[in-house]
Order: sequence, then structure tokens, then C-alpha cells
Amino acid sequence: MKKILFLLMPMMLLVSCEKQYLIPSDEVPYWLKQRIAETEKQLRSDSHSGYEMTAWSRYSYEGSYYYEWYNVVSSAFPPVYNTKGDLMTFSSDVYMQYQAEKCCRVIVWKSPDYPDDL
Repeated sequence: MKKILFLLMPMMLLVSCEKQYLIPSDEVPYWLKQRIAETEKQLRSDSHSGYEMTAWSRYSYEGSYYYEWYNVVSSAFPPVYNTKGDLMTFSSDVYMQYQAEKCCRVIVWKSPDYPDDL
């Protein structure tokens, strides 16, 4: 029995070290994986960094994916990025249209303290 536990422990450690994306890893763009890794590094070094209540969400809009970074403690609107990782700069009319027509929110990643009901 002890031998089985000793064999399973390394496997459990390897599995627990994987990134905890909430969608398949191959659907997460490389630039976003890098941003998430930076956020997780910051969380490990300072649990009161302001990143403890953040999340990345993906939306569909006009046939493309867009990603928004939410910080619960921030009063600013979430920045919107396209699939390439470019920050989108919308005019106010286009931004309002994007907000009204975006759909199908999927949370890509969330920090441990991000509320489940948002």
C-alpha cells in the first residue's frame, strides 16, 4: 500500500501544478497565458497585491473572441483585448454597441478569491 502511495504522489504533484484554466488550454491565446502566469506569480509573492479578486473572461462579438480583465476592487471598466492581445480602443458609440451585443461569457481564469457569482 505504501508503494502505491509513493508512486501516486509525484503524479498528484504534477497534476496540481498545471494551470487552472476554466476552458481547454489550447483555447487560451499565448499572450493571455503569459498575463495569467504573471498574475499568478504576483499572487504568490504578495497575496494582498490587488490581484486576489481578478478574472479573465472571453466574449464573442461579431464572429471574434474578445477578452476582458476584471478586477473587482477597481471602479474602471474592464479593458478589452482582441485575440491577438491588442488593447481595443473603441469610440464611445462602438464601445456601447460592443457592450450591448457581446455574448456568451466564458471565464477563462479566475483568482482564488474571485466571487463565483460575478
